[in-house]
Amino acid sequence: MGRLSRNGPRSSFWLRYRGLVLQALLLAAVWVLISGRFEPDYLAWGAVSIALVLWLNSKLRSIPLAENEPSGSSHIDLPRLTLYLLWLVWQMVKSGFYVAYIILHPRMPIQPVIVRFTSEQPNVIARVILGNSITLTPGTLTLEIKGNRFVVHTLTHDTDEDPFSGRMGAKVCKLYRRECDRELVCRDLEVITSGRAT
Repeated sequence: MGRLSRNGPRSSFWLRYRGLVLQALLLAAVWVLISGRFEPDYLAWGAVSIALVLWLNSKLRSIPLAENEPSGSSHIDLPRLTLYLLWLVWQMVKSGFYVAYIILHPRMPIQPVIVRFTSEQPNVIARVILGNSITLTPGTLTLEIKGNRFVVHTLTHDTDEDPFSGRMGAKVCKLYRRECDRELVCRDLEVITSGRAT
């Protein structure tokens, strides 16, 4: 019996279940990092928790999130996702230092504003990833995603940050092997201060 071809059963098995395997590995790593324990009972509870999360995720994949589009309808480019996560961690670190500077500054130059903008993304999951990425960046919080329209709360009036410059939106778009113009991934920017748009 010869070797399996690239498109053989082994390859198709990996393509079908690679997302599940990668999710399990990522969740296991998070579990170990958070618990810091390697005793059998902790690992057993971790395995049960991971199995439950994977089962729930499999059920959610067939539920339309918006415009009758199932959440599992598109595939992310894994190497680009890895690079994006590393970049996002760096943005979180930078923003964390910036927020700490604002809070520790004697004048506390906090100017909370609401920012609205439109971002053209390939699908609904890309919009969710963008919204969550904004929320994970200290100093910003995604309040609403309605269609392509985002509403974000930010601690300062600075709209040159990555979430509003189009850089973050373009990187999310590229996760789906799309090249997106920054003007399309962040346009119609509207800043609201004291109940008024500027």
